[in-house]
Amino acid sequence: MSSTDYPDSEQDRLEAEAVTWLVRLTSGETTENDRRAADSWRRQSLAHQRAFEKASRIWDGMEPLRDSLISPDRSGEVCRQLQQTIGDSLSTSPYNGRQNWWAWKAIVAALAVLALSYTLQSDFLNNWRADYSTGTGEQATWELTDGSIVQLNTHAAVNLAYSPKIRGVDLLDGEVAFRVAKDSSRPFIVQANQGTIRAVGTEFFVYKLDHSVRVTVIEGVVDVSIPPWHGRSNSSARLQAGQSVQFGDDSGLGEVKKVDLHVVTAWQRGRLIFEAVPLTEVVEEINRYRSGHIVIFNDTLREHLVNGVFDLDGLDSAVTTIERSLPMTSLHLTDRLIILQ
Repeated sequence: MSSTDYPDSEQDRLEAEAVTWLVRLTSGETTENDRRAADSWRRQSLAHQRAFEKASRIWDGMEPLRDSLISPDRSGEVCRQLQQTIGDSLSTSPYNGRQNWWAWKAIVAALAVLALSYTLQSDFLNNWRADYSTGTGEQATWELTDGSIVQLNTHAAVNLAYSPKIRGVDLLDGEVAFRVAKDSSRPFIVQANQGTIRAVGTEFFVYKLDHSVRVTVIEGVVDVSIPPWHGRSNSSARLQAGQSVQFGDDSGLGEVKKVDLHVVTAWQRGRLIFEAVPLTEVVEEINRYRSGHIVIFNDTLREHLVNGVFDLDGLDSAVTTIERSLPMTSLHLTDRLIILQ
């Protein structure tokens, strides 16, 4: 196999190889030669060993959901489903060429979606410490004691920290719309990562992504601030209606930008709107609302621009529309995983 058949980085390559060995060792059809070969692979370097340990930790952590996600025979069933769907033999070495690499990447994706299902879609981490939370595909609205309204989008969680002097909200996960009741004596403050979002009476969204937070103002004025560390010259911004800003732990406070509020607020009307958006971003957005996961294995395909208006209660149809309208092949592994190539 040439180096171009592997993932981009050395770490990704080792982790992908580690997963393939783990799948083989847990397939129920492991031979002594398989075990010796896996041990030999692990002993090649400390990096190999750490990659295998990481894959093992993910696999062990998924145990509570394995039966429901890949029943009845766990990883062996994943292999059999892949054999039937792809038509390639998975019993040969994972290093035999480009054709096999597509199959092994599918296995990696299958394990990845199991991990995502366990860590994200179970909602366990959110629910045990949140005052209000939603699951995947759910939305809910609550009125707080001061008359303010919070609307949680899919898979979101907040914790309240109200006091006589301040109305505090900790955003634990996801995207939340706030409509704040006016009270000049008690500012309304949302904490998300290291950022502080302050409003007196206004409407705004806060969306906690993987490594950053995005704030968008629908009505009124909002002040956003982050700690002035690492020599950052810009640590605060004031947003007006129709403006958005994003900040991250490492990237600092970004540029204030104008946004299309009709697009930003579409989820409140039960829709997703995309206007010349790369497919990779469209897929990320659909994955937020849909059980299971969609994975793209084609870098060129990732950059294809998508235009469309999709109903949140019909995202399976949206996926079908995308599959038919773009030059791609797709692989459906149960209803939990779709691979685009």
